[in-house]
Amino acid sequence: MAPFPTTLTTDRLVATRTDLATELDDYAALFADPAVAGPMWPAHLGGVRTREQSEQFLAHFDAHWNAHGFGPWTVRERDGGAFVGQVGLGHTIVAGRAEVEAGFILAHDRWGRGYATEVTRAALQHAPSLRGLASVVAFATRDNARALATLERCGFAHEADAVMFELDVTILRVAV
Repeated sequence: MAPFPTTLTTDRLVATRTDLATELDDYAALFADPAVAGPMWPAHLGGVRTREQSEQFLAHFDAHWNAHGFGPWTVRERDGGAFVGQVGLGHTIVAGRAEVEAGFILAHDRWGRGYATEVTRAALQHAPSLRGLASVVAFATRDNARALATLERCGFAHEADAVMFELDVTILRVAV
């Protein structure tokens, strides 16, 4: 079985294992943007993130890679290298059960270009390399129509509505 890739390349994007030392500025700006942070961390969960909180978030990415051999990638445009955001697979708990989750967080100025669909599909192509994995879950807040539509374009189907992390979410699943 091939190791999980640290780099993904699509027609328009390149995704590489996140590097805290060189990418903190990009992520601090991303997580400080209310359009991005609002759906992830509404006011009751603390709202936009500080630089220090962003650094902790990135440290979690690195720790996940070190512990499991896979995790999130930083996504940039192939033409010019502009920061797009993050996509990846990671461990999570859903309804008390260990799962692998697909997730994406894109800079607001990169929304509407099909980037989330493009890079999530590329990430899912590598999910079968994770031993014993039959499916991948994803979730989005019930009112996040853009994220839900992206997940459906990637083949995810509604599984349940739930409360996770104090948020009303829709849980979706795709076989891999």
